[in-house]
Amino acid sequence: MRNTFKYALLLVGMTSLPAMAHIGYGGRDFGTFTATPGATSTIINQSFTGNHGWIDGTDADWGDSHRLRAYKFSLTEEADVSITFSGLSFVNSAGATVLGDTNPGFSLYKGLAHGSTGTGGQADHDFGPGSEYIRDRDSGGAATEGSFRGLESWAITNDSWNFEGGAWVNGPTAANPGATTDPVGVLPESFFQYIGHAYDGSSIDYGTGAIPGADGLADHMVSQVFHLTAGDYSIFVGGTDYFSQSVDPRPAYGLTGVVSVVPEPETYAMLLAGLGLLGFSARRRQAV
Repeated sequence: MRNTFKYALLLVGMTSLPAMAHIGYGGRDFGTFTATPGATSTIINQSFTGNHGWIDGTDADWGDSHRLRAYKFSLTEEADVSITFSGLSFVNSAGATVLGDTNPGFSLYKGLAHGSTGTGGQADHDFGPGSEYIRDRDSGGAATEGSFRGLESWAITNDSWNFEGGAWVNGPTAANPGATTDPVGVLPESFFQYIGHAYDGSSIDYGTGAIPGADGLADHMVSQVFHLTAGDYSIFVGGTDYFSQSVDPRPAYGLTGVVSVVPEPETYAMLLAGLGLLGFSARRRQAV
């Protein structure tokens, strides 16, 4: 009976699966922050497909970015930023229930994908000719499942860019006559500079050693604070069940994300020191 109920939930979740999509930030822009502590942005009712997208990007053959969700935010100045993601069920616009029992993981990068404000161009994806060239180049010719790398920097491009004759070509080529042309000034590669990562639950070891970054408590929530310089940032979020890659059908899992600017550790130290001085002064007055 329990297995039947669980399978029914999987089928319900399948009705809410997002289509295989290129990298985009639609509905997932946390906005722009200054260094002023207290600013917070929350995004609810987002989802990713399958429960393995993030952890799959930590192995030797990388991962498929279609199995994650991309978010972005910007900083106008240096700040400490807290990033939190929770797996939460919700009912979508079609009335279907999106599952919430995922243990999410995320990676933070400096840089944005093509198609976002300020970069221009068509949306990026793993399997265009340009992206396959980048994957072959950066892997040394090894087989890869996609472009996403959860523990290091990576690059990707869109269908406008092809590498032919030893150079990037923007627009139609003999090998790709249907390619559109990106606007003038758009760079051929979207580069994601790795900043850090975190994931929910105990350390994961799928046979190559424990993956660092576990928060130690499997409560469907993961949070981490990063000290960041001014710039544009991307967050890629996905599931951490490595051995669910063969599960079919792949249900959708709901997400809530929060980005906040928090006080720097020095500020906390000064606050504690101030409180200590206040306490000392109060005790001294009582003694007198």
